[in-house]
Amino acid sequence: MDVKQVLIYFVKRLYATAQSMFCQSPSVVAMMLTIILLLSACSMGEEVKRIRAVNEMEKERAQSQSTDLTGEQVFIRSCNTCHPRGRQGVGPALDQLSEHFATDEMLKRFIRMGKGVMPANPKETLNDIELDNLVKYLRALPKP
Repeated sequence: MDVKQVLIYFVKRLYATAQSMFCQSPSVVAMMLTIILLLSACSMGEEVKRIRAVNEMEKERAQSQSTDLTGEQVFIRSCNTCHPRGRQGVGPALDQLSEHFATDEMLKRFIRMGKGVMPANPKETLNDIELDNLVKYLRALPKP
């Protein structure tokens, strides 16, 4: 049973109870039903708020997925200043990543956490999909 069916059931039961308790006085029954309907409307408002919140989260997730950057775009935005085209700059050349980071998970952790002058890249600035794309791009960089 959904919320609406439960409310209808209780309204019918309360209506029958109100009729028997108040000798079928129409004004008293009408007042009781008004109170019941107002209370049920309030509880439905919470359900509507919850559904709207879920819909907003789904909408934001769909928008974020459609705007994920490619590995190259992430590299240009976040890495190229210190590692120009993967070469040595302020940071080291990136052609020996496999020697320093045996797995993608190790490389992802390093990118997320940073170290020394390498800044951290929290999820707010680099989401998981973009991080995956960046790691694939870095692993595919040509060796000099």
